[in-house]
Amino acid sequence: MKHEKSWGALSALALTVASAATISVGARASVVSTKPYLLVAAPRETVARGQRDYGPVAAFLTKVLHHPVVYKHPDGWLTYELWIWKDHGDIYFDGPQFIAWRLHYLHQTLGPRVPQTQDWRLYTWKGSPVKNLEEASTGAVLCAPPVPNFGTLWVARLFPNPARQPYIHNMHGWKRIFKAVANHQCTLGIGPKLSLHYLDPQHAKVTVLRRSRHFPNQGFSVSAKLPEKVRAAIVRALLSPAGEKAMTRLRKRFAHGRPLVAGHASQYRNVDTGLSAQWSTIYASGIRRYLKQDAKREGFSTD
Repeated sequence: MKHEKSWGALSALALTVASAATISVGARASVVSTKPYLLVAAPRETVARGQRDYGPVAAFLTKVLHHPVVYKHPDGWLTYELWIWKDHGDIYFDGPQFIAWRLHYLHQTLGPRVPQTQDWRLYTWKGSPVKNLEEASTGAVLCAPPVPNFGTLWVARLFPNPARQPYIHNMHGWKRIFKAVANHQCTLGIGPKLSLHYLDPQHAKVTVLRRSRHFPNQGFSVSAKLPEKVRAAIVRALLSPAGEKAMTRLRKRFAHGRPLVAGHASQYRNVDTGLSAQWSTIYASGIRRYLKQDAKREGFSTD
């Protein structure tokens, strides 16, 4: 009888331990399942402005998905490029070159995009001896934003021969670049069609040497890490009237207030060509050690 009581006590204890273990596992699973989805964007603004523009989008998606979505601001372009390479984010908003690269290499789901196209202009000052691309190659100074700016990548593709390329002088701001060219400080300049039209509507100060094709604009893409149903839900939500309201600041800033439209993968085919070449050059040039340092700070490996 004594042994039976002891056995019963042991059985009860085992059941209690098993139940506790089940609860513990369930709790851990709950913690894992509620890990926030990360909304990230190219670092074109301060942390405060990034939170102002993208924070409402994250809050809206949190309600729609019944799952936390948070905006995470990168501390620079090197960090952001690392995030892309390692697919650190879950929902991205950035330029067409990045979207195309992720569609190509990471097989992400394309989300809504800004409806306007991206149209670039390569120009020189009025009366410049440079009349065509051949004369703009060796020795010319091109004022342009640093890569991976899409306009700069587009110009680089116009000069495939590394021995016959203009010297790129990095400069921020389309107005500043325009003034540098108009004042003969730079031989060439790059800028969006609309910016150039605003700065010189009559083409009285500069001459356009090359016009780009109509590229798709920036927009969203969703990581293939997320379940297919979640990805589809995110795209539907962003295209909905409620999604438009959540993106009010974003649309005002990038789309002149117009609603974003559904993107089509075919529009981004080969748009990543210049970016792929640039990133290959970065790896080949030994900058990988710097990437490792940056990755260590961010808490993940580049290996």
